[in-house]
Amino acid sequence: MSTDDILHLTNRLRRKLNLYDRTYFPIVEFIETVLPEIDPKFSYLYVAKNEMPDTYAYFDNVANSIVVREDVYDRALNGSGRDRFTLAHELGHYVLHSSGVQLCRSDGGRVVTYCDPEWQANTFASKLLMPDHLIYTLTPSEISKEFGTSYQAAEIALYKAKKAKLAT
Repeated sequence: MSTDDILHLTNRLRRKLNLYDRTYFPIVEFIETVLPEIDPKFSYLYVAKNEMPDTYAYFDNVANSIVVREDVYDRALNGSGRDRFTLAHELGHYVLHSSGVQLCRSDGGRVVTYCDPEWQANTFASKLLMPDHLIYTLTPSEISKEFGTSYQAAEIALYKAKKAKLAT
């Protein structure tokens, strides 16, 4: 999927939730409350840090569940931008890859960027939490504060949004 495809998908989701023009996307509440109503087969699980010391969270497409370390969940619940992004990233895997990961490879055997599931999930998280149409006129500091993201994620999102706008 291209950046534009993912942006259209996240904008559609925000519209359905009446959040299209809202800055703060309630990612924790969405995963805990809304998603299980939309997909009764979906589940989420919080595990102790010692059970996943090297992993913050992951999407299990066989079990159709997002598994999150408790410390990551707690920080996301308290508004940590990095941890909110982690949850949105895993939601991206659920939305984009729940029927199985499909890779596109170039002649050199490398995964083409727009087909890379990690790139897609990062792009999904960025566009869901910081939609282009809401961030063009803001600074990275304003985006970080109003959208509940890290400064670094806000900086990257703003750069990419402005670059995309110039290309049109």
